[in-house]
Amino acid sequence: MADRDKEDLDNIAKAFGLVVIQWGNAEQSLDMLIALLWQSFPTRVLLKRIPVMLAPKLEFARKAFAVADSLKLLEAEAEAVFSEFDRLSKVRHDLIHGAVASLAPVAGHFVLIKFDVHDDFHHVREVRLPVSAYPQLALDLVNLGKSAGQLTHTVFEVVKKQDAGGGK
Repeated sequence: MADRDKEDLDNIAKAFGLVVIQWGNAEQSLDMLIALLWQSFPTRVLLKRIPVMLAPKLEFARKAFAVADSLKLLEAEAEAVFSEFDRLSKVRHDLIHGAVASLAPVAGHFVLIKFDVHDDFHHVREVRLPVSAYPQLALDLVNLGKSAGQLTHTVFEVVKKQDAGGGK
């Protein structure tokens, strides 16, 4: 492999690796939040099983904040976090499940190829992420992790108050 190719591979691996790491941090906080909502509030009736995939987690969490009286004041803050998960999950999904089409940026874009299934048929789609947009994506993912962690901490404090008061 030529030195330039090694450098390009290293750069794209670092860029996409940061997306994986930061998404993992954010989703770990979401998982802790889901555990709190599932175990500490009367929200189990909303689903038969605890959700494990992102879309069902977000759907459950939204419903939980809407029905748990002690969480009503946090509903707007929670929705802002959940909306960021929705928004960033699309880019994250394409980067993680796409195949790198070029190690070096092409016309200022990271370029991937992604297979999608629609109507029981595979479709090939080109994914282009502007290199100039990457720093904002990284910052947005860091902020999502912080926001999700703060929301989870706040809900944990609500649980502690509930437990101290003897009720759920």
